[in-house]
Amino acid sequence: MREQVTAAILDAAEAAIAERGFEGASTAAIASRAGVAVGTLYNYFPDRESLIDSLFDARRAEILPRLHEAARTAGKAPADRRLRTYLAEVTTVLDEQRRFFQVVFAVDPEPRHVKGKKPVLLTTMSEALVHILRPTSGKRGEEHAQMVLGAMKAIVHWRVERGERFAADGELIANAFLHGIGKR
Repeated sequence: MREQVTAAILDAAEAAIAERGFEGASTAAIASRAGVAVGTLYNYFPDRESLIDSLFDARRAEILPRLHEAARTAGKAPADRRLRTYLAEVTTVLDEQRRFFQVVFAVDPEPRHVKGKKPVLLTTMSEALVHILRPTSGKRGEEHAQMVLGAMKAIVHWRVERGERFAADGELIANAFLHGIGKR
């Protein structure tokens, strides 16, 4: 029962913040949307900060295994195919979590670090990209991984701001990186 109430509150917070922005999503609105009293919400989360931290932890826990699976799916194909496969899988996962990314950008445009934790999603994606790109990039594998990651972050942010889907943008990023902007 406690897990169900926690999940309902987190889902309600995510929806309220995505729709109204951080400042517009009051605890009363979140509690109402979750179907609980404000006092109940505070029994589960002592303040808004702990609620947001828990939401970020929960969504990271959902996304992280899928990022690992995307890296496995990319397999050992040639680097260009691995990059395309990885970016297609990752942008699909991120697009499925688009409401969460609305929250991310509403709460703080910079990556949120929860109580000293490193940015695990970005780190996971960066490590996978280094692994994919190093065979062709050599010593520049880390720099190239950061370039691709930067493009991903930018397009996700841009699409979220515009209310657009971004699952298909993996191919766009791969083409720009592999062939240059003027091609395809």
